Amino acid sequence: MKNIEILDCTLRDGGHVNDACFGYENIISIEDALVESNVDIIELGFLKNGEFSKDQSNYNRIEQVYENIKHIEKKRKFSLMIRPDWYDISQLGPCNGSIKLIRFAFYYRDLELLKKYCHIVRDLGYDFTFNPVNIMSYNKEDLECVLKTANELKPYVVNIVDTFGSIQSADLDRIYDLYESILDPSIRIGLHLHENMSSSFMLMQQFLKNKKPDRKSIVDGSLLGMGRIPGNLPIEMLLDYMNSYYGGNYNLMPILDVISRVVEKEKQKREWGYHPAYYFTGKYLIHRSYAEYYIEKHKELTYADVLGIFEMIKDRDEKLSFTNEKAERFIKEYLGE
Repeated sequence: MKNIEILDCTLRDGGHVNDACFGYENIISIEDALVESNVDIIELGFLKNGEFSKDQSNYNRIEQVYENIKHIEKKRKFSLMIRPDWYDISQLGPCNGSIKLIRFAFYYRDLELLKKYCHIVRDLGYDFTFNPVNIMSYNKEDLECVLKTANELKPYVVNIVDTFGSIQSADLDRIYDLYESILDPSIRIGLHLHENMSSSFMLMQQFLKNKKPDRKSIVDGSLLGMGRIPGNLPIEMLLDYMNSYYGGNYNLMPILDVISRVVEKEKQKREWGYHPAYYFTGKYLIHRSYAEYYIEKHKELTYADVLGIFEMIKDRDEKLSFTNEKAERFIKEYLGE
């Protein structure tokens, strides 16, 4: 356990389900439960441009987050996520010690902007992480470039981010080996999984079993797997696994209590979890918004129709980016209209 930390991202990734509208009291309940459970790192939400509401876990300024954690006496690591292309970094105030970690989610196209932001947040007193979005879309040369950039900037962790839920067992070994061969030994390797192919729990076990013993690591999870549909690795399963096999000291009771009181109610509003359409977006590395669009906007399509569309576009570069217009064009092409 001394080389493994667990991060909960419910208030950030779970916010994709409900537009981050948890409600103020529920946000506090989730934070308190995670603190009591002894989760190592708690991600409090997104820093992004836009209007602020205390009922959402999206923030413009870090000072807005302090109100939510000022009552917490137990020492915990807190993080916030920034996408450099979504946030004006001039809004970020200096670190006061209570929230130390900024997680950067970025596309390769924004690597130069990321470097600029990393220098700014470090000068403000924060640590930062690299979360390269959709790691399965990277070719070897671009991924090597990101890892070498990490060696120059020394982030707290570089994450293996399976945005589209596409990683399979052999992929994880290949990507981890590349990370291990290039990253400075002082940099942690992290894992962020999605549930498109119902394999996150298995992949987490593989990652922990095969990682080098001296390499520090972080594994992400969320309450009841709440995350961008179809969801994330459920943190309650992750914590119980760590207790059972790695000598963890995590308290599941507050986790299970807040799932019953808060998170299950969110799931009743908008379901997440396994769905055939998301399975095939994962298998074919297709942007998951195509599944969401066809499920919600075209209920006349059968699962066989959706699979037919995905098989038609699986070898096209267009599959990696989503627009409503492209989704409609693919339907017409599939139907021969």
